[in-house]
Amino acid sequence: IQCVICGDEASGCHYGVLTCGSCKVFFKRAVEGHHSYLCAGRNDCIVDKIRRKNSHLLDFLLHRLKRYGALKALGLVPSLMFQSHLAMSSDNQALNPMPCRVGICEVQLNQQIVGILENIEPEDVHSGYDNPQPDVPHLLLSTLNHLCEKQLLSIVKWSKALPGFRNLHINDQMTLIQYSWMNLMVFSLGWRSFQNVSSEFLYIAPDLVLNQDQMRRSPIYELCMAIQLIPQEFAKLQVTREEFLCMKAIILLNTVPLEGLKSQAAFEEMRQSYIHELTKVIHMKEKGVVASSQRFYHLTKLLDSIHEIVKKVNLYCLSTFLQAETMRVEFPAMMSEVIASQLPKVLAGMVRPLLFHTK
Repeated sequence: IQCVICGDEASGCHYGVLTCGSCKVFFKRAVEGHHSYLCAGRNDCIVDKIRRKNSHLLDFLLHRLKRYGALKALGLVPSLMFQSHLAMSSDNQALNPMPCRVGICEVQLNQQIVGILENIEPEDVHSGYDNPQPDVPHLLLSTLNHLCEKQLLSIVKWSKALPGFRNLHINDQMTLIQYSWMNLMVFSLGWRSFQNVSSEFLYIAPDLVLNQDQMRRSPIYELCMAIQLIPQEFAKLQVTREEFLCMKAIILLNTVPLEGLKSQAAFEEMRQSYIHELTKVIHMKEKGVVASSQRFYHLTKLLDSIHEIVKKVNLYCLSTFLQAETMRVEFPAMMSEVIASQLPKVLAGMVRPLLFHTK
């Protein structure tokens, strides 16, 4: 991963931005020293890992951050970390809002979509957890938080490759990821469990599989019980791989801010395209109209249920975050910023889940 300022290798997320150690020093001086920096040139200087040490170029760094939309009165906007990852493409297409129609048909032929979804599906991420005692709360929770950050990066990369997504306004891309990342993680966790283990287990990662006894002794027992409903529904409905892939794409497009999106019309068309794609793969399994309609009903009921399950996860996550120091639970930088900036909005009802069915 590169520093978004000079292009050198990033050492981490510093002050909300993925940067190298050298640029981090500048941020520290700028934020803690309350200095007002101006570009010494014409705001078109080249900043790289060789020139970054020049004093006048250090002054320019702040201007570059402002040009990225990263700073607001020396307070970093949390969503920049997503912008930096969304920008990591050869043509930087994600940074340029594109006022165009984004129906799947215009991106690829419909019959190719499921194949694309299969090709871009992320590989399982290892947790690095090596403690056989999941009832040690801070160790397990810290591991889960670090795993979530890895999975969040995978979600950003996956969303960039999702047909139609990069054509949305860049702000909409970041908003959709920020509001759906937990839903996507929980849904994918349910699928991994359905595919790899029996109903008595949760397949959190290849190196972190919890059985019933381990769940019961863990600090997240109630959450595990709620999440287990997902693989149970997968098993009950015998959900196909193609259906899962389409449903996952819909989940990315299933939570929006109350005020709507900048490219609202394009978003709605894209969402309807993936819903249509789901109906197509349903018809591959159920030939009759009645049977297909019933299956669509059950699969969309499952999609709706994800919101309630994730709400419980979000509540626990925010509660743990607020007590992190007391509980000795580690939260990586990116996770901390996402949780602090987005979860309160979600839990306060400032976002709208797009439901298929009325309760």
